[in-house]
Amino acid sequence: MSGLPPPTCEVDQWVVAEAAKRQRTGETVNALLVGIGQDEQALRLAETGARVLLLSDREPFGHVNVVQSPVAHLFQADAEFPLQPFDLIVCQRALCSLRYTEARATIRNLLGRLKIGGRFYVSLYGIHSELGEQYADGGKLVNERHCPLTPALAERYKLPGPVCLYSERNLFSLLMEAGGAVLKTSTSALGHVRGVAARI
Repeated sequence: MSGLPPPTCEVDQWVVAEAAKRQRTGETVNALLVGIGQDEQALRLAETGARVLLLSDREPFGHVNVVQSPVAHLFQADAEFPLQPFDLIVCQRALCSLRYTEARATIRNLLGRLKIGGRFYVSLYGIHSELGEQYADGGKLVNERHCPLTPALAERYKLPGPVCLYSERNLFSLLMEAGGAVLKTSTSALGHVRGVAARI
């Protein structure tokens, strides 16, 4: 596949497996991707024949199966998305700059852009990761968390503004409150959280 390394992130592995399963039944797979590492994931999916909308502010890399649109469209409820409705939406650590209520509204909007039975994949920075160390809002409920990281961590992770950090339980609640049918959640060895929900 065009010399790309295989996916190492668990979310990426889930997405590739689901796309392959759908394509084996003859479906045309439409996917929306945004967040960390999604350039490579877009190319992996495009090489399998999936049609991909990549929300990215980088220069287009010109694959016939990839359409690009600005990242800002993720946060615009009325944005027009080509290739909609989607079979798969992947949102890798793109929502942590939002307050919990804003993230919930964004996910609800994205779920509405899926086909019935479509899958929404998300990863978020974890409250039990190193980011949670000296995190000023660590003792608050998730819907009250939204503050900057320590300067060193903010620089290392390129997160200059306030963020909301999540536990796996917080993520489960977020997906459920947004209207998704939660299929699974997990916590990485580094303490970050990820999950999958379906539109029903």
